[in-house]
Amino acid sequence: MGLLNSNRRARGDGGLKRLVVILLAIIIVASVGLLVYVMEREEPTIAAPEVPELFGAETTMALQVMDGRSGLREVRVELSQGQRQVNVFLKKFPRATWVGRAGLDQLMAEVVIDAKKLGLADGPAQLTISARDFSLWGFGGGNRAELTVPLKFDTVPPALSRLDSPSYIKQGGTGMVIYRLSEEVARHGVMLNGFFHPGFPLSEKKKGSYGAIVALPYDAKKIEAVAIVAEDQAGNEARSPFGMIVKNGNFKKDTINVPKSFLDLKMPEFRQYYPDLTGDTVEQYVQVNNEVRTANNAKIREVCSTSMPEKHWYGRFQRMAGAGRASFADHRTYRHNGRKIDFQVHLGQDIASVRHAPVKAANGGKVAYTGYLGIYGNMVIVDHGTGVFSLYSHLSQISVAVDDMVDKGAVLGATGTTGMAGGDHLHFSMLVNGVFVNPLEWWDGSWLALHIESYFN
Repeated sequence: MGLLNSNRRARGDGGLKRLVVILLAIIIVASVGLLVYVMEREEPTIAAPEVPELFGAETTMALQVMDGRSGLREVRVELSQGQRQVNVFLKKFPRATWVGRAGLDQLMAEVVIDAKKLGLADGPAQLTISARDFSLWGFGGGNRAELTVPLKFDTVPPALSRLDSPSYIKQGGTGMVIYRLSEEVARHGVMLNGFFHPGFPLSEKKKGSYGAIVALPYDAKKIEAVAIVAEDQAGNEARSPFGMIVKNGNFKKDTINVPKSFLDLKMPEFRQYYPDLTGDTVEQYVQVNNEVRTANNAKIREVCSTSMPEKHWYGRFQRMAGAGRASFADHRTYRHNGRKIDFQVHLGQDIASVRHAPVKAANGGKVAYTGYLGIYGNMVIVDHGTGVFSLYSHLSQISVAVDDMVDKGAVLGATGTTGMAGGDHLHFSMLVNGVFVNPLEWWDGSWLALHIESYFN
């Protein structure tokens, strides 16, 4: 009996030992796994920033750093120039946990580098971005990544001088501003009431001399601010303010009767292109005259926002022969059955001739747009260069394609009744950098020669 009990105790002790060994093995494996996990060797990732070739007086740089394992502990941006080293950006993160991701997995930030505040001079420098994670590798110091980028500071803005500018400008009118730049720059032109009019070289013979054709919207009551601006490759901006007086455009007021026959004639055309129109024909008409008109004008501004810098127009712009029906910036009140239903401003000149009369390019240029566009119907826009555009709408047919180069007098299409047109006619508009302007100035050879074209010569 005693021997049997002894054997049982021995087997029990052996099972207990095996259990202890298994538990110890599990603990050791888990500890090693945990140690490997918290002491991971993967460095943070620094996305190479789009560093500009030149840094100006104040430059903003996008920063992106990632760590998908233990997480970010610290991100630092430093600048060194000669013996001088300055901290530009420093972000430290507290440890969130001892198991798992302890820090941020991604940092995206904008770093503003102000050369004057940092005491940096013009010339070469080095930008260093470093990041450290929460790994316990390196005696708890973590993994570290570093990226160094060479750069150059240029904090001096370009020198510019105004040579000439109009003393006054009409509502819906245009003018020419002439200026000189000391160096080639990234961007230059005239800022008028918050709207930028790009500049262009005047001629090969006048190196450093530039011009900008500016336009005042028909509804501008005064000049809030106007200045020549130039921005160099480093982002330094020079600005030369000047003054102009606004003259009243003396626009006409008109009343347009919208009969049921017109609605029945035109609304099916618009429903074909704009199936979301709702309500009866009067309500649909108001939607087209407002929402569709707004979208159409936005598209025209987009097309006319980029122009060839070279001048492709010469002399006055040709007017199509025919009777004038409506003028630029006519203020129109629309009535139906004696009731006011809408109010809009007409941004062009209407000319009526014979049915399907040929529509010719008012001056030389490149076709920038062709196609159907809402209230304008079938439309062609020609880019004449230097920010000047002409627009031809309500066409029955279009005879040109986008990017075609056309001479003055080239046939673009034929008049028609497409869009918001009750009878066959041409709606003609002039635009400067996307701003509708009065075509009368551009049809007047004497005015054009004195106020615009003489500066090119």
